[in-house]
Amino acid sequence: MSAPDQILLDIPSLLLSYSAPEQLLRAQWRGRFDAASARSQCEMLLEHLLDRPCRRMINDSSEAFGEWWEAGKWIGQVFAPELAARGVRAVAWINAMDWPSRYAVASTVPLVKGLIIKAFDFDEQRAAHEWVTSIEV
Repeated sequence: MSAPDQILLDIPSLLLSYSAPEQLLRAQWRGRFDAASARSQCEMLLEHLLDRPCRRMINDSSEAFGEWWEAGKWIGQVFAPELAARGVRAVAWINAMDWPSRYAVASTVPLVKGLIIKAFDFDEQRAAHEWVTSIEV
């Protein structure tokens, strides 16, 4: 039996947990986001990667909603390279159920550079985990 994930942050809009054996960060986005709140939460996430080895990430937007698509360019050009600089190599991005958030994810993924990234639907949690942990990083 594997060790339980370590909870790094648990606030209403974001749950961050970490699996040391898998070097996996799970970010679960919850609630309404706009461009400013998405960016500030991404910056908060980056702070939690400073002290731990992390090669993989599950970016779970299944419970996110709102129109944060304007942050997409920043996420692709600034946030993703910062993730890579902190050691992340592969990201499984679980898409939202909310149509504006689905649009934001779809428009952001092509902008991401420096990471292996694959999008999954909101009901593909297990497949996302299996994919990201199968990637040799």
